[in-house]
Amino acid sequence: MGTLMEICGKKADVSSLHDLLSYVLKGLSFYAVKAAAAGIADENIDKFAARALYSMVTNVNFDPQTFVQLIAETVQRREYLKRILNTKGVDIKEQEPAEAQWQYDSIELTAFVKKGETVGVNAAGELSGDAADLHAAREMLIYAAKGLGALLEHIQVLGVYEPELYVFMHEAVAYTLQKERSLNDVLVKNYKCGEQSIRAMAVLERINIEKFGQPSATTVHLDTWDKPGILVSGHDFQDLQDLLEQSAGSGVDIYTHGEMISAHGYPAFKKYFNLVANYGGAWQDQKTQFGKFQGPVLVTSNSLQQPKKGYIEKAYTSGMVGWPDVAHITKRRTDEAKGFSKIIQQALQCEPPLPLTAGSVSVGYGREALLSLTETVAAAIKAGDIQRIIVLVGCDGRHKERRYYTQLVEALPADTLILTAGDTKYRFHNLVLGTINGIPRLLDAGQAQDFYAVITFLAQLQKTMQLEHINQLPVAFNIAWYEQQTILMMLALFALGVKNLRIGPTLPPFFSAGILQKLTDDLAVKGIDTVENDVAAMLEGK
Repeated sequence: MGTLMEICGKKADVSSLHDLLSYVLKGLSFYAVKAAAAGIADENIDKFAARALYSMVTNVNFDPQTFVQLIAETVQRREYLKRILNTKGVDIKEQEPAEAQWQYDSIELTAFVKKGETVGVNAAGELSGDAADLHAAREMLIYAAKGLGALLEHIQVLGVYEPELYVFMHEAVAYTLQKERSLNDVLVKNYKCGEQSIRAMAVLERINIEKFGQPSATTVHLDTWDKPGILVSGHDFQDLQDLLEQSAGSGVDIYTHGEMISAHGYPAFKKYFNLVANYGGAWQDQKTQFGKFQGPVLVTSNSLQQPKKGYIEKAYTSGMVGWPDVAHITKRRTDEAKGFSKIIQQALQCEPPLPLTAGSVSVGYGREALLSLTETVAAAIKAGDIQRIIVLVGCDGRHKERRYYTQLVEALPADTLILTAGDTKYRFHNLVLGTINGIPRLLDAGQAQDFYAVITFLAQLQKTMQLEHINQLPVAFNIAWYEQQTILMMLALFALGVKNLRIGPTLPPFFSAGILQKLTDDLAVKGIDTVENDVAAMLEGK
């Protein structure tokens, strides 16, 4: 089983604080489930729990003091909820778990780190057989809950609260405390988390469309202009819009980075003449690319790395993102924009970005844009013009073996269609791939949560072609996993019964021998092989 340090490079103290925060959140959710059963709801507790789970998503927050405060607040909110239940006369029939009892003596970093070392992923010691499999399945569920928390945080940032999704979030976290459950029980709960994540993705899509319009196919330039600029990375469209409004007419250009490139496809952003291009690639290249940008950089959600000395004084974070001693933009008040004047003024003192790339790419193939292609794609499949649809989604990473995804796309024959969402696209989105019957071979649905658009399109294609199951479509799934939201994609596909799913470049650390065997037996799940072998197998439907 991999540790957080192995997965996302966090230092040991922050990793230990993550373990303790997960531990106390289980206690909070234990009581939240009891409260929901008694008809007691607390929106503030729900939103806090989602935010706390999101804080532990890969590459979101690296500030130890943030986690100290989150741990303390979790315990405080747990005790508040316990008092409410007692006041209402709710009888907690089952034994209170240790996670719901722990109290701190003082709010202190060293003590919290030390406690975290005793309750972490590996605290149970060496496990084998069924015990190891159950432990791994519970860890996978916590990982999925963090991904769901991320989606809910993105939703609530846009001013929407969906109670049913929070109820399930608490159920999933508290479920890991039920030691009597079988491996199959815990895996089913994991799959349910995948189902619920698709619901959350649908809600987020709806809100984005209501606020920013229906995305459409759009050309995004990759070159640079001769004005100073601000680079915006992450997922938070509201932050981008606030910044565009405040910087309009200032002489500062705004560039997108990472998954923020998807904003170019929305009508609301096309009216801003100061949104000029996309600069750089996926999150793992920021240490070299941010310095070359020369202006300020705003990271609005996950995908932060330690800022280098060359640009740390120009680095800003927002929302739950944080790094010690990096400037943070305070959260917006209700119906008020965040204040970006400091970033804009600093940008005016900077040189324009150094040229990094050139040319253009296409984005904006959201749900409606994909659905409009259904009949054409179905006809092309029936005519033999499209041999296979390759769904290549997920999160990119820094390891060399991820060049596999570039080589895979380069090796795919010209009669294959490629659907993507997330930032793995940066491995291949600038390749010249051509079209099939007027359809671009590469269709970029957007950010990781826009996986919902891909699933909806495939469901409609299945219906149009009068097939009984998605497995009967000429489609192959290959997920590049790195963080929690891509694990939700994987779990959603498991819930749909999708077979022959490939996961790479390595399998997740919580795929114990027993879990992997069950997934292989039930769904023919597999890791990646060589490009040549995988292309051949996918084209054969294996």
